[in-house]
Order: sequence, then structure tokens, then C-alpha cells
Amino acid sequence: MKRAVAIAGAVGLSALAGSVPALAGQQVYTYVVVHPIYGEIGTFTDTIDRNPGTLRIDGHLRVAVTFLGIVAYREESDTTEVLRGNRLMSLQSVTDKDGRHFEVHGEAQGDQFIVNATLGSYTAPASIIPSDPWVLKHTGNELVISTASGRMMNVQVSGGEYDTVSMNGTLVSARHYIVNGSKRQDVWLDSREIPIMFRTLENGTPIDFVLRNTVAPAGATAAVTSGSAGAHAEDGDK
Repeated sequence: MKRAVAIAGAVGLSALAGSVPALAGQQVYTYVVVHPIYGEIGTFTDTIDRNPGTLRIDGHLRVAVTFLGIVAYREESDTTEVLRGNRLMSLQSVTDKDGRHFEVHGEAQGDQFIVNATLGSYTAPASIIPSDPWVLKHTGNELVISTASGRMMNVQVSGGEYDTVSMNGTLVSARHYIVNGSKRQDVWLDSREIPIMFRTLENGTPIDFVLRNTVAPAGATAAVTSGSAGAHAEDGDK
């Protein structure tokens, strides 16, 4: 069950459709992680901090699958991404996956992106992007780095048409993107290009990340209950 479990990684999802929504300041988005058999198994929280010319994304995954009161699987990860314009400047992540520990440390240097990770080190082109639904770019082919494992992969992004998706018991209209790389992932964006739901296939099992609430800079919380997406009603790779 890679980063949720994967995800929230992989490939995610990150090479897709529009630029990050132009919302000022810092906002916190909390997603509930849903397994088709075990139900809600954890949360994924993204803190989006926008400053002139710079975007910082802090992600925190907390997942635990229990059976008869016993934890059968646990995964936790903390990730920080910093982008300047469209370029990834820094990627730092620590993941503990059911007893296994992984780290990824990446920094932009000149016209390259240098990666040192538990699974290996390498030099990538400066154009590489993180596997994160918040930095969706466009359909087509993209070179992506998994925020969970540090692996570099080629993905193909397609779709972008409006689709109807069920969120928290409500049907919502959103743009649907499909990411194909080491596995398939799906992302649904609302009218402000905010990921309201994303899905990753883990060994054939769909794991959903559904936006539950948003905390605005002023601290006001908007629950995701409306039927309008625009009203708010993402390998162990992220």
C-alpha cells in the first residue's frame, strides 16, 4: 500500500493541468484517505504557502490500517517542496513505511537538480517536477520525481474534461486528469484548479484522497459539503 498509500505521491499527480491557483497567503487543505474495504484509514494534509515568485508545499501523511484492533499497516511521511516560478528548487522528505525508513533530499544547482535519496543518488534536469497534484502543469509527457521515494520517472498526463465525481456523498463537477507512469493515478480539479480528490492504484486497489476541509489564512474553516466543486462543496511513490 504505497504512499497511501503512495500517493500521495506518485506520480503522481504532479504534472498536470493548470498552474497552482493564485490564492494569496497560506492555506491548509486536509484530505481523508479512504480504502475501499477498510474505509477511512488516515489523513493527508497540505499547507500551501504562496509568496511573490515562490511556492512552498508542506505535506503530512498519517495512515494506519487496523484489523481487530491491531495495526496491520502504518505509514507516515513529511515532505517539503519549494518552487520558484515553474522550477523545483528544493525537495525534502522523510517516510516511515511499515518499519522501513526512506529519505529524499534534492536541491537545484545551476542547470541541474541533484538528488540524494535512500534508494540512490543521481543528477536530473532542471525541468524535473515533483509528484504533487498542486503543481499540475498541462497534459502531455513530463519528467517527475517521486516525493516519497526520490525515483525519477516519465509520466503521460491526459484528460482535462469535466467529469462528475462523488465527494462526501455529494456529486461534484470537476476536471478529471489521468496520470500514467509506473501506475495510474487520477486527479480531479475544481474551478479554481484546487485538487478536490485524487486516487492512486496500489496493487490494483484504488486509494482515494478526498478533500475534507480548508483553513484559510484568517483561520476560517470551510467544510467541503457543497455540491459545487468551485465552492469546495494528488511504488511508495507519492
